[in-house]
Amino acid sequence: MSRRPSLADVAREAGVSLGTASNVMNAPERVRPATRERVYAVMRRLGYGPKGFVFPAEVAHPEPEITEDRPHLMTLGYISVDLIARIEVMPHRNDRITGERISKHLGGPAANVAVAASALGPPCPLDVELATAIGKDPDSLWALEQLSRSGVRARAVRSPFRERLSRCIVLLEADGSRTKINEPLTFTGQDLLPQLPTLPARRPSHLHADGYQLDALLPVLPQLRALGWQVSAHDTGMDNRYRSADGFAKLVAALDIVFVNRRSAARILGRGLASEHLVGAMAGYLAGLPERGDVVLTLGPDGAAVFEADRTEPIRVRAPSVRVVDGTGAGDCFVGAYLGQRLHDFDRQTAAAGACVAASLSMTAEGAQGRRVPAAELGPDAAAPTLRATP
Repeated sequence: MSRRPSLADVAREAGVSLGTASNVMNAPERVRPATRERVYAVMRRLGYGPKGFVFPAEVAHPEPEITEDRPHLMTLGYISVDLIARIEVMPHRNDRITGERISKHLGGPAANVAVAASALGPPCPLDVELATAIGKDPDSLWALEQLSRSGVRARAVRSPFRERLSRCIVLLEADGSRTKINEPLTFTGQDLLPQLPTLPARRPSHLHADGYQLDALLPVLPQLRALGWQVSAHDTGMDNRYRSADGFAKLVAALDIVFVNRRSAARILGRGLASEHLVGAMAGYLAGLPERGDVVLTLGPDGAAVFEADRTEPIRVRAPSVRVVDGTGAGDCFVGAYLGQRLHDFDRQTAAAGACVAASLSMTAEGAQGRRVPAAELGPDAAAPTLRATP
């Protein structure tokens, strides 16, 4: 029987010192990216790897370049490692079950939005950046390389707790239903201030935050607006005080776009309703506000509704029917596809219809970023019919 390869074998084959090979394993941030990838490539080829070590996927594309001729989308929030356990059905208390498999994926609301927007490509190419917390563990390096492959540049706002990425456990049932347990990361205003632009925007520029970051984001809005940025947020992680009628009114008065799902809308309105009645009730509530930006209400399989700031009649779009494998991140995909199209001046109805298609298709694969949908698949033949709903 041939002996198992050692780290010394890896170092020799990669043309690096044993110390460098050890750093790749234990302190990858100290090693140049090209050298790291060369060592990883040898490890894959030789079949080297201690128990529990996860190699980053091979980088298929170079680091995304800043392209000043494209609109700029920056998303603000955390990256997570999603550990998805496929099970037949959720167990009862004290039950013990065996999963079909447990797989590792990249996730996190802001990361999902960034990847979905970057995936659009022509005719909606974007310069996409993710402002996030990045650690020094192998998972952080793996996440950075996955983002790079997706055309997303990552900017470290700060280091996460214990220098490791957040984790999310997803229990995925056979019918596509899922239960998530996550450990989110939030930023403070002091975290954000050094990261904010200081010069006026020279191209369409948009900052989007997940709901966990609202308390840090709202105080810096005047600075962003003065530099020509538009700002939006969605309700993942949004504090309950923004899910009241008064709290939501303050939020939509401050932001250019707010994305909410059916459950958040029910909390804001104080009652749960069927989709069409919910759209009408939301339109009535928003019509009574003296000042607001756009509001986009996602309704799952029932599509979405867009409430323009300067109109009382909402736009209703339908979602295509698909076989759901995993609904994780579908709402984030909707947001990324919608913003990417709007940054290229697509009208709201077209953008919402395309975003519904993107979100639906994203659910046909496992993982929040398992199915990345290009703009070419969002055309009239793919999109569901659109209509205007009466409030």
